[in-house]
Amino acid sequence: MQNNAFIAVTIQPVPYHSDTTAIFNTLCHHPNTLLLDSAEIGSKNSLQSLIFINTAVKITCIGHNVTFKALNENGKQVLKEIFPVFTELSPLSAVDFSDEFSVDFPPLDNHLDEDRKLQSTTIFDGLRVISNLYQHSDTAVFLGGLFAYDLVANFIPMNDITLKDDGIACPDYSFYLAEHLITIDHQSQQATLKSYCFSQEEQVNVAKTALAIAQKLKNIDHILSIKSASNEVKTNFDDPEFINVVKSLKHHINIGDVFQIVPSRRFSLACPNALASYAQLKQNNPSPYMFYMNDEDFILFGASPESALKYTPKNRQLEIYPIAGSRPRGLDAHGNIDPELDTRLELELRLDHKEQAEHLMLVDLARNDIARVCQSGTRKVAELMQVDRYSHIMHLVSRVVGKLRPELDALHAYQASMNMGTLTGAPKIKAMQLIYQYEQQNAIVTVVR
Repeated sequence: MQNNAFIAVTIQPVPYHSDTTAIFNTLCHHPNTLLLDSAEIGSKNSLQSLIFINTAVKITCIGHNVTFKALNENGKQVLKEIFPVFTELSPLSAVDFSDEFSVDFPPLDNHLDEDRKLQSTTIFDGLRVISNLYQHSDTAVFLGGLFAYDLVANFIPMNDITLKDDGIACPDYSFYLAEHLITIDHQSQQATLKSYCFSQEEQVNVAKTALAIAQKLKNIDHILSIKSASNEVKTNFDDPEFINVVKSLKHHINIGDVFQIVPSRRFSLACPNALASYAQLKQNNPSPYMFYMNDEDFILFGASPESALKYTPKNRQLEIYPIAGSRPRGLDAHGNIDPELDTRLELELRLDHKEQAEHLMLVDLARNDIARVCQSGTRKVAELMQVDRYSHIMHLVSRVVGKLRPELDALHAYQASMNMGTLTGAPKIKAMQLIYQYEQQNAIVTVVR
């Protein structure tokens, strides 16, 4: 595979603003944009933010089909570079190969052993090829987006289970290759704008756009208002239906099919201003992982204390952060933290046998997932049953780490570990099959690279 595709990366300082939703509101009125925020667990102070302002290429996976769409002339050059690679891997189809093409990947052979599955050509190669193409650059390209929960259906036996069409317009994965990216360090109050040019002929245009972005940052729009909307909340399962699902899954626990399983149902209500709603969520519940993704077909936002999988390239460390077991924060009559009550609730959480058993089961799942892809002797539980506090809740948390094997990458690691135990149960594959069987619905989980 070609390893010297042209890339020019320029980095320039830009004015710092703490309000990232205002920056997004000023610069990102178009689709295929992404905002990522993080806050420190204890202090709730903002840490870092990333804002995808312009995207060169959009990569979308539905089933075994991956589509590459150039969003501008800069992106067309990327498609020219990756096209020869994919002609050797799988059948291609397109109307105009310069703007967009699709690759049909073969279904995974579930009779293969774990290692051969990981080494097989899969839909993850849609992302891997782009990432590897520019590895020679001192500044790596940046891909950001989401993996859906249902991506796993391409990798496990589904036992002829068919999901209902529930109107959720979310692909199995959707990623953006950044063209203009703002990185913000809230601790040092500094911001930089990175510009990624993949075509020598487009360097002037990419630079002009960067200058225009820097100019707009001098006067950002802070006005965000939540419009009134219906308070009607809808769900895909009413209470009796969901109770029956829970009873059915408890039966599978009783007969030994699974030890633990995580059923769920969806609640929905109108959201007239998604960005303003995200800003309110961010204010009320600052979390380590906050995201706002503005796609052509949907908007996805949320806040979570838990990462699916963390990978540090410098030392090749993988980390899974199981979170299970919770108590409310100890609040007084005025809604303020009562330190004594908060401590008593923490002690109650730490001593609860049910919470301990649930948490240790997830730690074991994480240990198994790490062991599949890490070097022998490097897996360890770095932290066990600590307590993280958030605005309204406290959780038991652990940290399981290991060193990724040299022949594998972060995408291999995600393939081996999806979906996280906190979303599935144990044993993981059987739990996911039962969840699909009884819920018959789609779900979303995000990750970013």
